[in-house]
Amino acid sequence: MRRKWVKIWVDESLTGTVRFDLTPAERSIWYDLIILAGACRVPGQISSNETTPFPHDYIANLLQVPLDLLQTTLKKLADTGRVSENENGIHITNWLKYQSEYDRQKKYRGRKETQDKDKYLKGKYQDHVKR
Repeated sequence: MRRKWVKIWVDESLTGTVRFDLTPAERSIWYDLIILAGACRVPGQISSNETTPFPHDYIANLLQVPLDLLQTTLKKLADTGRVSENENGIHITNWLKYQSEYDRQKKYRGRKETQDKDKYLKGKYQDHVKR
C-alpha cells in the first residue's frame, strides 16, 4: 500500500535523539528513508516487493547521496535500533507506531466524503448550498 504522506513528529525531530545521534547529512537520509518506506508496497519496508530488496546503490542513486554515506548511515541507524535489514529489504523499526494515525483514520476518509455530500441540496448549485 503506497501512501501519499508520512507522519514526522515535530518535537521529536527537533529535540529528540535523531538530532544529536546523526549528522545533518545522515538525518537527511533518515527522513528520506521514512519517505521511501511510505512509498514502497510493503508498509515500513524499503523494497521492490515483499521479497525483493532494493540494492543499496539503487537507493543511493534514488536519494541522490553517495553510496558510502548511505551505507554508514544505515549501519548507524541499525546500531541505534532505528532500522533493521534482512534478505527482504530495509525495515523501519516501529513503523506502525510512527504511522499509526494514518492507518487509524483510513476507514473514516471515504465515509466523510459521502457524509459531506449529503449536507448539500440537490440541483444546479448542489455543491454550494447547504441544507
